[in-house]
Amino acid sequence: MNIIFLEAVQIHGGARKSTIELAKRLNEEGHNSVIVDFWGNCSDFVDDVKANNIPIRILKKNDTPIAIFGTKNPVKIFVNIILFLSDWFRLKKEFKSFQKTFKSDVIIVNNIKTNSILKKGKDYKIAYFARGWFAYNSISFLKKLMFKYNSDYFIGVSQSTRQAIFTGGLAPLEKIFVVPNAIDLAKVEQYRSARKERKDNDPMVILHCGGFLPAKGQGMSVSLAKRLKDNNINFKLILMGAVYDTPVSENFLKKIRNEITQLKLDENVEILLNQKDPYSIFQNTDIVIHPSDTEGLPRVIMEALAFEIPVIANPVGGVTDYILHNFTGYIATHNNVDDYYEYISKLYKDRELYQFIARNGKSLIVNNYGKKNQVEEFDKIFKKLEKS
Repeated sequence: MNIIFLEAVQIHGGARKSTIELAKRLNEEGHNSVIVDFWGNCSDFVDDVKANNIPIRILKKNDTPIAIFGTKNPVKIFVNIILFLSDWFRLKKEFKSFQKTFKSDVIIVNNIKTNSILKKGKDYKIAYFARGWFAYNSISFLKKLMFKYNSDYFIGVSQSTRQAIFTGGLAPLEKIFVVPNAIDLAKVEQYRSARKERKDNDPMVILHCGGFLPAKGQGMSVSLAKRLKDNNINFKLILMGAVYDTPVSENFLKKIRNEITQLKLDENVEILLNQKDPYSIFQNTDIVIHPSDTEGLPRVIMEALAFEIPVIANPVGGVTDYILHNFTGYIATHNNVDDYYEYISKLYKDRELYQFIARNGKSLIVNNYGKKNQVEEFDKIFKKLEKS
């Protein structure tokens, strides 16, 4: 089957990595997948696609995508709208030309930009792949119309995402499929086998992985660090994630840095920005915390469990697909410092409990989130599309 992953990438994060891995797996199974990117302005993404030997087509090379509301000046906003429309018509034309030669059966999109240059009812099916949490109430009216009337099928990464799409009235259940993320367990094992054995006097390393935005919960993690220090827990907290080229992200990072200094946590908390080899950090981590506000099926939790690292997380999105409380990890009351502190203390003091949780988490990933599981689920979808 000919498959296009239509992208408009500005930041190369976990969701994009999952797209690349999926395209590669489908090609290995005999499908013909390509990645088509609007502008090709994210060099990390483009380089990663090429490194995985996946064909890529850039529709309109542009180092800086047009941000209509990147200014408050009404004249500049009007100019940006004109430029965007010109850009949009060019993208639409270039894609139409590529589609004539590639003749895709399925086009997979994940946002309104990419969906907007397609037209339902052509000689291909449009599948909207909801990789993140699908908060229906936060979607604009225009986007709801586009999703509902310009998509043939929906794919969610978790059952909770599927239910959110259904209850939002965007599609009937028979047109919403679930394809969970998958992980390269062989690669994880290479890193995990190189882990250093923890000594009694070593600090417990706690990892929080997520982009620097208020919704990702770094503020809670700093408060947790203060609690741990006040109670003489020997620990190190690592805040690892991307800082985005937006005032919100940059200002939030400054705020977190200031809080760390004010609370005298500089020796206990380390910030790692835009880490290109996160597995090197995972291999020396003891506990992962995930105090996020919204999620689809977070890749970081899947990776942590595969590394046999216990996870403590908020019960958002597809998190509960991974974490069964007291068995594969711990579910905290949303951003409740007391809960996070309690579960960390348990794992810190009870090595047998730690190993019990870690083994169960690893078993869950091995049996349910390997490459074979993901490809099999996609094959089921393709067979249904062929019949429709």
